[in-house]
Amino acid sequence: MADYQIRHCERKLEGGIYTETYKALSTAEPCSFVNTPTRLTFPIHFSGGGPGESIVSIGDQVAKRTPIIRCHSGIIHVASRAGIVVDITDHAMTHPSGERSSCIVIEPDGSDTQESLNPLSWPFDANTLRDRAIEAGVLGLSGASFPSLKRWIDGTTTLIINGAECEPYITADDTLMQIDTHSMIRGAYLLSQALDIKTIVIGIENNKPEALTAIEGVLKQYHSNCFFDIVLLDPKYPSGSERQLVWLTLGIEIPTGSRSVETGVIVHNPGTLIDLSRAIDGKSITDRLVTLTGQALARPRNVIAPIGTPITDLIEAAGTDPELLDSITVGGPMMGFAITDFAAGITKTTNCLLARSVELQPESPCIRCGACATVCPVRLQPQLMLFALKGGALNHAIHEGLTDCVECAACDTVCPSHIPLAEWFRLGWFQTKEISAKRLRSSEARERFETRNLRLKRIAAEQDLKRLTRKAKSSEALEKARKAREAAS
Repeated sequence: MADYQIRHCERKLEGGIYTETYKALSTAEPCSFVNTPTRLTFPIHFSGGGPGESIVSIGDQVAKRTPIIRCHSGIIHVASRAGIVVDITDHAMTHPSGERSSCIVIEPDGSDTQESLNPLSWPFDANTLRDRAIEAGVLGLSGASFPSLKRWIDGTTTLIINGAECEPYITADDTLMQIDTHSMIRGAYLLSQALDIKTIVIGIENNKPEALTAIEGVLKQYHSNCFFDIVLLDPKYPSGSERQLVWLTLGIEIPTGSRSVETGVIVHNPGTLIDLSRAIDGKSITDRLVTLTGQALARPRNVIAPIGTPITDLIEAAGTDPELLDSITVGGPMMGFAITDFAAGITKTTNCLLARSVELQPESPCIRCGACATVCPVRLQPQLMLFALKGGALNHAIHEGLTDCVECAACDTVCPSHIPLAEWFRLGWFQTKEISAKRLRSSEARERFETRNLRLKRIAAEQDLKRLTRKAKSSEALEKARKAREAAS
């Protein structure tokens, strides 16, 4: 039996809100698989792991788990089903921009041909695990889709499994913790062994008794030299945000501008660790558990679908005609984004499709009530950041803490003026990253220019030296000739 304890969280989340939850909508039916669609789409640059390039061509026959995209970060994405690459073209994608991007389109052929990696046998070191994460396409599945391996550094002391899932509608992680508990614990344990981590913390809200029972059942049968610290959290939003989760479970406050890994802590959600466990067995990531929910769906439920499945197919799997919906929210109501083109395919980070009717209230001027500051879990002053952004003073907004905002949208929920504060902050974040990118490009261009000038100066100096050497040799030869003529005369 693994050494573990279950304790209630001693700390209280500062700020945050208690939201009305609708999790029971999607858990009335057991999780099930959906049929393979007639087409699968894979964004070349937005599948997770950053920009990439296609490593297949139109007309190629691919097996399940055949590599099709290589990201500049090294991450490999694979075909989720066997079939034929029928097109590589601009296509709708599941992205907050709502824009189209270059995508690989595969028509499944119904065959069961598949590729696999060689399973890893313990013991293996951290470098081997990082290489396997790249090959199998293991990503952080919390939304940002960063390569997980970037967090796996020496000196890490604690791994936190983020089982909070505090969004009001989503039950994907809760379901995963119930149906594939062993893979989650195994992935966490093997990662901890490779990084010499001795403590694994499981932060889980106390409204998930079935998942807690499943976790405890596996730990009672699991042999491990790690200590599992199960922390029951108050179901307050956003307790699952990384900074807040680290504080609640460990009492560590992450400094401004830092990440949890810099304090010796790794945070992964259940899906990432389950994917890692499968990758160790040689299985690249091909499927995703998605919560289909909302009052506008006839049969809300959790489903397992091939990555690349069009949203249209999933809406139909929820017993609903896509023509009846104008838009659908990808993710939860707090941090999700709306899309209107249902031809877009799901990616590894698509954890929820939410369909509901929301009556938009007209925006009014800020009345400076301070409600947004009261619920901010990072103790910011959202109204001051808003005034700065509306006035074009981006640097002042950054000074007020814009880059510390976790975009939880709790401020939106309590704003009596119905101001879309989180949208303004996301815009500010985007502008900040654009400016940083421009500065980086400018710095790189200046460095290239200076390097080129130094190279040209070096070449010119070398040419001058050669010219002077040739001139000296010519002068020496002329002098010898003159002396020879004088001697002859």
